[in-house]
Amino acid sequence: MTPEAALEVCHFTLVTAAKLSAPYLLATVIIGVLMNILQTVTQLKDQSLSFIPKVAVVGVVGLLALPWELTVLMGYFNYIIELFGSV
Repeated sequence: MTPEAALEVCHFTLVTAAKLSAPYLLATVIIGVLMNILQTVTQLKDQSLSFIPKVAVVGVVGLLALPWELTVLMGYFNYIIELFGSV
């Protein structure tokens, strides 16, 4: 395997990981900001008030994004298997 091919595999792996983690990170950031605003307005400062909604939203996002994630992972594994055939 050439260094260029190894670099391409690393790049594709990092892009795939970023694609798969983006929905969770965006949902967590949005819920975190909304809960922080709510806690500031109500003057309630409790860690569980922001943790529990984040866990619930990540669970819902995980269920909704599962078909798309499987498609992305299948594309990634097909790419890796094709590379094994060419090496």
